[in-house]
Amino acid sequence: MCNAVLASGVLGFVFLIAVTLAAGDPVALAESGTPIADVIKNTLGSVVATLLLLMVVLAIFACGLVIMITGVRLTWAMSRDRRFPRLAAVEPDLAPLPHTPFKATLLYFALAQLILAIFAHSETALFTLFSAATLLPAVMYASTVVLYLVKRSSLPVNGKFDLGKWEIPILVVAVVWLAFELALFRDAAFAQAWAYVLVMVAIGAAYLIYLLVRHGRAGLTMPDMTSIDAELRE
Repeated sequence: MCNAVLASGVLGFVFLIAVTLAAGDPVALAESGTPIADVIKNTLGSVVATLLLLMVVLAIFACGLVIMITGVRLTWAMSRDRRFPRLAAVEPDLAPLPHTPFKATLLYFALAQLILAIFAHSETALFTLFSAATLLPAVMYASTVVLYLVKRSSLPVNGKFDLGKWEIPILVVAVVWLAFELALFRDAAFAQAWAYVLVMVAIGAAYLIYLLVRHGRAGLTMPDMTSIDAELRE
C-alpha cells in the first residue's frame, strides 16, 4: 500500500513537471478546453495522446467504481451505527446477489444518479464535479483538524491514538498544507464547486439536527463496533 501511494505520488509529480515544461505559451494554452491533451499531442503525437487519454478514461472509470464501492460501504456502516437505521440489513437471500447490502447500494446509486441529473445540462459539469470531489475531502479534513485542535486537551487517553512528540509538528504541517490546498480554490472558476460543497455540508448539518431532535445526544453514541466483512460473510 505504501509503495503504491509513493509510486503514484512520484509518477504524478514527474508527469506534472513534464507537462509544465512542455506547455509552451501558458496564455494560449489557457484558452484551450483540453490543455493537458493539447500538450501531450503537440509533444508526443496524436497516437500517443490518444492512448494516454484512453488510459485516463479507464482510470476515471476505476476511480468511479472505487468511490461507488466505498460510498456503499460507508452507507452500510452508518446504518450499522444507527445513522440510517432502515438500511442496515444485509439481504441473505437476494438473488443473484446474496449476502449484499442491497438497500445501501440502491440508496447510494440513486443519490449518485440524482447528482448527475442535476448537472446534466451544465457545460462545466465535469470540471465542477472533479473540483468538488477534490475540495470536499479537503474541507472534511480541515474540519477534523480544527476539531482536534479545539478538543485535543480534553480527549480521553486510551492508548489507541497518541502522536506523542510528533503531535505539534504534524498539526503544524497539516494546518499549513490545508491552508495552501484551500487557497487553490479561491479562483472564481471554483464557485460552483464551493456551492456544491456548501450544499452538502448544509444537508449534513440538517440531518444532524434531525438526529439530535429525534434521539437527543444519547442517540449519537457509537454502538459496539463490528466487522462489516464478518457480517457479510454470515
